[in-house]
Amino acid sequence: MKKLYVVRHGETNWNLEGRTQGIKDSQLTDDGLLQAQLLAKRLIEEKIEVIYSSCLLRAKSTAEIISKILKLPYYCDKNLNEMNFGQWEGLTNEQILKLYPSELKTWRNYPHETCIPSGEKLISVQRRIVEFVENVLKNTKEKNILIISHSTIIKLLLLNVLNMDICNYYRLKQENCCINIIEFRNYGPVLLKYNETGHIQHNSR
Repeated sequence: MKKLYVVRHGETNWNLEGRTQGIKDSQLTDDGLLQAQLLAKRLIEEKIEVIYSSCLLRAKSTAEIISKILKLPYYCDKNLNEMNFGQWEGLTNEQILKLYPSELKTWRNYPHETCIPSGEKLISVQRRIVEFVENVLKNTKEKNILIISHSTIIKLLLLNVLNMDICNYYRLKQENCCINIIEFRNYGPVLLKYNETGHIQHNSR
């Protein structure tokens, strides 16, 4: 059986400022760098065999730390990049509310129906991450596969795994450098761990 370890990047400056990142980028904070180190140490016991990362800086920075500690190369793929949030990128929630009140209301209540100005739609983003994972599972011989990506991408993948409609987008949460583990069995995928952050919380006490 193959296992997919899906993790979110470390904390960024824009995360702290509450800004929408999307395909724009922001560097990891000092805490974000530490989170990535703690995540890497937690993953040692999982015997990861191959690493795939988003091409965006915050994910690549996380991947570089994990790659160094696990002594494995990582491969970037644009299909793992975060959703394009169009004209909302770089804006805080307060700014989006002021500039795009009707679109934000729809996004909060009916995310699957929202058309963010110049952005992607959730269904299109879900298709690309699901197709990427299907191709990886089909074409790689490795059994323990690590993916480093972003909150929206991971939530859309998990909704697919759980056979939940994307209207449930807001029912899922992904913390920085959390771990999700999906095992692909003969009868289908099984979510073994969800949004695990014990490796970070334990070391922040």
